[in-house]
Amino acid sequence: MSTTTARPSNRGASGTRTAPSVFAQTLRLARTEFTLFVRYQTAWLYLLMPLVLFGPLMSMPSAPAFGEYTTNDLALAAGILGIGLMLGIGHASNVFTARRESLVLKRLRASGVPRTAIFGGVTLLVLLFTLLLTALVVAGIAAMNGTVPVDPVLLGVAVLLCTTAMTLVGLLITVLVRSAESAQMFSTLPMLFLMMTGGIFFPLGFLPGPMATVVGLLPVAAAAQVAQSAYTGYDVFGGFEAAEPVGTLGLWTASLPSIAVMLVWIVILALAVGRFFKWDPRRP
Repeated sequence: MSTTTARPSNRGASGTRTAPSVFAQTLRLARTEFTLFVRYQTAWLYLLMPLVLFGPLMSMPSAPAFGEYTTNDLALAAGILGIGLMLGIGHASNVFTARRESLVLKRLRASGVPRTAIFGGVTLLVLLFTLLLTALVVAGIAAMNGTVPVDPVLLGVAVLLCTTAMTLVGLLITVLVRSAESAQMFSTLPMLFLMMTGGIFFPLGFLPGPMATVVGLLPVAAAAQVAQSAYTGYDVFGGFEAAEPVGTLGLWTASLPSIAVMLVWIVILALAVGRFFKWDPRRP
């Protein structure tokens, strides 16, 4: 007596092939994005730019901030977010503008690929490279300064949320430009603005109260405060003068408002991308 083994099939009960899930399509596009990234020279530029950023940060004048930490330590902790900032804004705006002008995006949409998968593939790629570079930078800081994040999980949350928001900013930039070259130039404006207001080049804890509150509502600044708290183990959300060491639960509790700010920005930016993103080439 022989037995037969049923093989898994993508066909439904009627014999028709079922479409892959959005998650499966996102992973498939992410693998494709990885291959294209490796072959794309401009993408490597955006990958290396954040590493260059840490040269000036390490040579900046330093002063005591709180505990055993200096303003240079806090700038390096916030500077980690510059990786996702540059890669998210720069790569997403450049690649999607180029693909729109070459009708690649239009063909993907016409073939039935959901826009969530199209955006998600690039976002996953940016998150992957950002996490890899973050691990490299953290290891470098530990080797030179002997400091490691007190709460690496909380630091990872700040990096992931900030990078997601910055990738959405990059997608929105494509609405304003017509070519990949113009996207490269235009993307430097929000990059510089968000870095200057994100606590990377100067400590936000030394800003006057009302100004610090307003700046803290921006996505990078909110993420920077979480990153600095995660790195030092101090609650820095009330300013550096009032910073005090807290435990893991205290760090997460103090970080919740800033995490909420980043989540709100992600929702707003995602809705804006869904509303304004252009799939057809822009014409003069």
